[in-house]
Amino acid sequence: MSTSLSLALPFTRFGDGFSHAAAALVARWQHARRLAETRRYLAQMDDHMLADLGVSRAQAAFELDHAMQRPRNG
Repeated sequence: MSTSLSLALPFTRFGDGFSHAAAALVARWQHARRLAETRRYLAQMDDHMLADLGVSRAQAAFELDHAMQRPRNG
């Protein structure tokens, strides 16, 4: 029984750093999903909806095109 306890101890130190890294990865993934969803909504809006937001069709198209050209690792 002492063997299982000694095997668990190194993983607790590793687990702390791993859990922070995993949480950061999940947060980044959630942020990317929200951005993608917002872009989809923007792409589906008609001119009247965009005008309500104070955005022209050209500005929306620019933002959508610009978003696709951004590097993904930044």
